[in-house]
Amino acid sequence: MNVLPLLLGLWLPLPQEPPPAAPPAPPSDLAALAARVDAAHRPHGPVAPVTALRANLELHVVDREQERRGMVALDVMFLQRPTTGRQPPAPLIRYDVLEAGAEAVRGRDRNGPWQLFQGKATDLRKAEFVDDLAACQRHTNLARQLLRFLDPGAVLRALENPGPVQDESLPRARQVVVACHTVAGDLPAFPLLQQGGDDAPVHLKVWVDAATGRLLTADVCPRVDGKPDEARLERIHLVDLHEQDDLLVPRSIEHLFRTADGTLRPQSRAVLTSLSLRPELRVEDFDRPQ
Repeated sequence: MNVLPLLLGLWLPLPQEPPPAAPPAPPSDLAALAARVDAAHRPHGPVAPVTALRANLELHVVDREQERRGMVALDVMFLQRPTTGRQPPAPLIRYDVLEAGAEAVRGRDRNGPWQLFQGKATDLRKAEFVDDLAACQRHTNLARQLLRFLDPGAVLRALENPGPVQDESLPRARQVVVACHTVAGDLPAFPLLQQGGDDAPVHLKVWVDAATGRLLTADVCPRVDGKPDEARLERIHLVDLHEQDDLLVPRSIEHLFRTADGTLRPQSRAVLTSLSLRPELRVEDFDRPQ
């Protein structure tokens, strides 16, 4: 028996697995970070802006300090009309809401906010509907935040007075910490849940997953007299991002608000059970019933 091949086999080096791919180089500045976010959130290249949506969502109020906790089901259609002058026109929304067995219909048409009350469309700007108006404004701004974060690269490029890109760790769940790139700056206008209605100037900090380039979280607080009001900070988590219509879309959006002791407390979680982007909607579709 010729044992030479066997002996050679014992001495020859075993095949080696290829080394793991090197992690992507950290972005050097805001432009590089925005480009990486674009590539992650638009994996097949540029796409047309999203200005309309239809969605079914479950809005879970999880703040233990809130009297009205629980889940509200919303069936929403939303349209951001194109800007024709200096200021963009008010967005249009119409949605059915089921809360604790009570059904309601609310919306905003070209004449302002309204809801069905005792079977009749009623203007929400009346004093007795102040709570309903606030709810409508929050729900509208939730839809508007979703649309803004469908193009997070544009959000980054819109930052004014941006700081440097930094490396930070983001706590996302119990014992789960994600290595991120962060950058902060100002936006002249952004929709907030804590102060529904028109956009407000804000200070915004974004957290981008260092491994994937995906936008995970945004910290937003209004600017008062040019300074961030940290006491009213809201943290927005985009959860379970998945591809739809050549975009990355979250399956849920979580909001945390800063409390009086400075901690961040979970406030609400919006779970998107269905979502249609770019539905064919007309201004007339939002008119209140006559």
